[in-house]
Amino acid sequence: MDYSRNYTIEDIAQMEGHVEMISGHVLIIDKTSTTHNLAVSLIAQAVREHIRNKGGNCTVFTENVALYCNELSGGDQDNYFLPDVMTVCDPSSIDEDGVHAVPLFVAEITSESTRRFDYEDKMMVYRNIGVEEYWVVDIQKKVITKYLQSDDFVPEVYLHPEAVKVSVYPGLTIDVSEYMR
Repeated sequence: MDYSRNYTIEDIAQMEGHVEMISGHVLIIDKTSTTHNLAVSLIAQAVREHIRNKGGNCTVFTENVALYCNELSGGDQDNYFLPDVMTVCDPSSIDEDGVHAVPLFVAEITSESTRRFDYEDKMMVYRNIGVEEYWVVDIQKKVITKYLQSDDFVPEVYLHPEAVKVSVYPGLTIDVSEYMR
């Protein structure tokens, strides 16, 4: 990849692998760890089952599904993410190329190379586009940080949590103890 070149959202969308763009800068993520993948699966499955059991209409996506944040922020920032877990409740905004609406819930599982982006850059973008609930699941530090739009994205920090409630899905608590020991 030529890092001296400026890329567009269209360029990024056509690239192979896990490629994201934050404020116009390309961020390439290598493969994830097995723990990362298992944490993604656990959260996605818990949310998916809860939605199905409650008769909800939201769709749960994991990892390599694009979220076109630039469209959601008025196009003034080149942000293109592949959230680890996101729920989308507007079926008309889901295309083959990705999601073109604000997710209700997003969870990002950290890795050493993405931690700063998950806590800072992505958090600000998710806040600005209107995500209702955003989690940073830091499997290295054994911490979950939860941000709620209804609380002005003031962080709630859970150190070595056994389980964490999903605020946008009343009655859903996810057992995360396996990854937070």
